[in-house]
Amino acid sequence: MSAVHLRRLDLNLLLTLHVLLEEGQVSRAARRLALTQSAVSHALQRLREHFDDPLLVRRGQSMTPTPRALELQGPLRQILASIEQMVGPAEFDPAGARGTLRIATTDYGLSVLLPHVLAALSEAAPQLSIAYTDIGEDAYEHLKTGFLDLALTGQETYRDMRTETLFTERFVVMTRPDHPVAGGGTLTVEDFIAWPHVLVDVLHSRLHGIDRELKRLGKSRQIALRVPRFLAAPFFAQSSNMIVPVPERLAQLYASSLKLAICEPPPELDIGRFDYVQMWHDRRTNDPLHRWLRALVRQAARGIREG
Repeated sequence: MSAVHLRRLDLNLLLTLHVLLEEGQVSRAARRLALTQSAVSHALQRLREHFDDPLLVRRGQSMTPTPRALELQGPLRQILASIEQMVGPAEFDPAGARGTLRIATTDYGLSVLLPHVLAALSEAAPQLSIAYTDIGEDAYEHLKTGFLDLALTGQETYRDMRTETLFTERFVVMTRPDHPVAGGGTLTVEDFIAWPHVLVDVLHSRLHGIDRELKRLGKSRQIALRVPRFLAAPFFAQSSNMIVPVPERLAQLYASSLKLAICEPPPELDIGRFDYVQMWHDRRTNDPLHRWLRALVRQAARGIREG
């Protein structure tokens, strides 16, 4: 953008656009910005003229962003965060903070870690909320642009992102309680391959390593079902002979609620373990809000680790 083009845009309008995209309603955006609805509507009209795009289109009681608005949302968050870091206080005040933190994770993180993070957040920063999104290959780009604040993941690769290990997780095996292999505690390799498996086929999954381990031993297993999420997998063990390798902390959540048995994997067969990390772009490392958010996640993870 040229200097002439930049001078034509009131930078306060960028904050208005950011809030409108988060709130999806002129009335809610006006309350959050402490402006009248007519002032926000006027600002939206000026933004539409500047970007030569409707930006937000009314759908019932809410407004839906156009593709152009969605393109702007990530860079806009990044620009405003940089300005806030430049002119704002050196420390972050969570009690008075407003807005939405965008965190990408898998269903494992959604079940095991995020409830503890949200509980701590609601106490320390009651006016902040979390928007969850599934983690995928686009998470790296979304962290770079600022659309995402943080990712929680156990995947094998982090590219050029910054990471902090929160805890280590391992896989165990779940079965129905009256399964022929249940009750013995530790499975043998023959027990492990004698029954059909459910495979959770997530991004960069460690579970694919089981087949490499079995091949090393000259053995193989039958994959009866592939599912994309850990949360669904244990249900298939309830009324079948299928066995389900899942992360241990998730297995503990399911064991009592679904009345399933947890079995130890064969000692000679490492079915997998992983470091669970929080991942972010280096640009956010010294951002006061982001430092506070990482500390909040770290504390939540410590409670899980020690518990």
